[in-house]
Amino acid sequence: MTFRKLPIAIAGVLASGLTLHHLSQPHVASAQGITPKETVQAANGSRPEPPKTPPDNNTRPGGGLNPAAATCNILNDGLRALIPVENPVLTASAQPTFLFYIPFGAEEVQFGEFSLLLWPGEEVRHYQTRFTLPDSPGIVSVTLPEAPATALVEGQIYRWYFQLYCKDGDGIQPDLTLNGAVQRVALTPERTQQIQAATPEIWYDALAGVAYGLQHFPQDSQLQTQWRELLQLINAEDVTTTSFAGPILPLAEM
Repeated sequence: MTFRKLPIAIAGVLASGLTLHHLSQPHVASAQGITPKETVQAANGSRPEPPKTPPDNNTRPGGGLNPAAATCNILNDGLRALIPVENPVLTASAQPTFLFYIPFGAEEVQFGEFSLLLWPGEEVRHYQTRFTLPDSPGIVSVTLPEAPATALVEGQIYRWYFQLYCKDGDGIQPDLTLNGAVQRVALTPERTQQIQAATPEIWYDALAGVAYGLQHFPQDSQLQTQWRELLQLINAEDVTTTSFAGPILPLAEM
């Protein structure tokens, strides 16, 4: 099972010769910790400006009333999003691909949901879909549909949520949640070279490009090295040799 081709915005020629087509809760400051600027803002009834960078990405599972009690929790220690913890994490693609390591298959999960919201605020939903997992454990991909409505806007930051509902759960509260951020930047010649060289600056596109290449040329030593080096940067060496399970299987857009 292979991922679908990557969007054209992240196209590039890999070194192997392959061409791709392709909440945290708010902190409440004590009176002693309030700065003069914050005091003036409070007096005027205005809010401080939001931070320019989103909070760290939650690349490990969380969420649910009691995620430790979830039936799919028995294997969730390995569940993770394959991105750095610190932001910003960038893409040059209008419809990027997100990669996750899932240590269990479809039989252990009722369904999942992937949603993308504008940040800051997270009040505007950009995209949401409900899905099932591939049959086998492994590295799973989520790619935004190639439609104008789903295209990311350059410069805008989005917050995504990847949520799983275990087989014997109530289907209301997600049992396992990963979340992170993505920001689209312009595809310049320099960034194209970075994607082709699989360096971490344009993370989503570099990782997805190497993953796509490895599915077609699994014995390519240069692709193997690039894959290993990228995963080492996020302390995910344990999934270096994990198989690619394929894309999620959408049930319905929401």
